[in-house]
Amino acid sequence: MKRVLLSGFLLCAVVFLFGCAGKSAKVLERADDESKPGWARVTKPSFEDSGKRFFVGFVEVDGDSSRSAAMNMSDEKAMSEPMRALVDNFLDQNQVGETLRKDGYAGQRIISATRGFRVPMPSLTITERYWETVVDGPHGETSTRAYSLAEISVADFEKAKRSYLERLSSNSEVKQILRDVGSRQRDNVLNAAAANN
Repeated sequence: MKRVLLSGFLLCAVVFLFGCAGKSAKVLERADDESKPGWARVTKPSFEDSGKRFFVGFVEVDGDSSRSAAMNMSDEKAMSEPMRALVDNFLDQNQVGETLRKDGYAGQRIISATRGFRVPMPSLTITERYWETVVDGPHGETSTRAYSLAEISVADFEKAKRSYLERLSSNSEVKQILRDVGSRQRDNVLNAAAANN
């Protein structure tokens, strides 16, 4: 029995490894002759280190597209990530984050209610950039992957977070959205409880 389980496990591991190997892209050209920097990963879009918060912006464009345009788009994405983190923090703090993310209409209403308000983040800057051209896919398509690293001091980020949370908490439209979502959550819980009885 143990031998069958071990053989099954090894077979699954081999299939997984070959599947992953088949999906890897080959780097044709990169920003420099070095390897890809450790921060240029989409699996860790933000992190904190030495009193600073870092946000990674990433875009992938067709290989024929302009590299500088890809870098500009990546910069924009990295610079917008701190605001997205503030909104996510607000939604999680109000325990409606998952519901609002699933409900596109409510999420759109929150964005609309705060569209004109951008908190100041004076120390937010792009500190590093990286690009690579890769060949991938069944037909050897090329694409350019661009990464940008935005940096902000933790103090500035926390100040921006307090300011944004105060603004959202005082917005009447946002309060109504939260009441609506809370009401739907209560109804779902009550309906589920009634169905189980």
